[in-house]
Amino acid sequence: MALRPEDPSGGFQHGNVVAFINEKMARHIKGPEFYLENISLSWAEVEDKLRAILENSAVTSEAKEACAWSSLALGVRCARRQGQLHTCRVQWLQDFTNLHKSALQALASNMNELTAKHEMERREAAYQLQLTLAKLAEVQKEKELLRWKLLQAEMASSWEWQQVSEGPGLTTTSVFGANGAGEEKTRRRLLLLLLLLTAAVEGGRQKDAEGV
Repeated sequence: MALRPEDPSGGFQHGNVVAFINEKMARHIKGPEFYLENISLSWAEVEDKLRAILENSAVTSEAKEACAWSSLALGVRCARRQGQLHTCRVQWLQDFTNLHKSALQALASNMNELTAKHEMERREAAYQLQLTLAKLAEVQKEKELLRWKLLQAEMASSWEWQQVSEGPGLTTTSVFGANGAGEEKTRRRLLLLLLLLTAAVEGGRQKDAEGV
């Protein structure tokens, strides 16, 4: 017989149905031959061959009927095969979807890690910048302090030089005479006061610039 009840790829589930179709196909030798010859073809190809047999007047009606039953069995077999292929495609799509979802989750996790790392590096860089600016401000303050001390030393040296020049050992130090010495003393004091004011103004400007 062409159909076997134990063959799951045949598409039939009940043995009595398989036996009935085998009986119909066996009424003419053309029936089993048609089934076995076209068992691997698609339904469109099977239908084309059955059409050619039905349109052939030289083929007997018994042979045409047997081939028709064989075509029915082949159609069920093709439907079974298409169902299996569809199930495989669905399973493949599900596996691909799960794989795609897993890849997206992994990518999102990597992006979160990179974002957190970048944020940590940015904060560290900002902290180091603040430390550098603080150290720079300290250096600037030390510079201003040293400048102020140097200015004080210069003023003290100028003052000592003035006291020595006006001491009892030197009765006159200027071509202006006694009045000229007083004017020279006043002029030096004004110069010292001007230096102090200039230093204070420059310090204020630098502080304003740092504040901006």
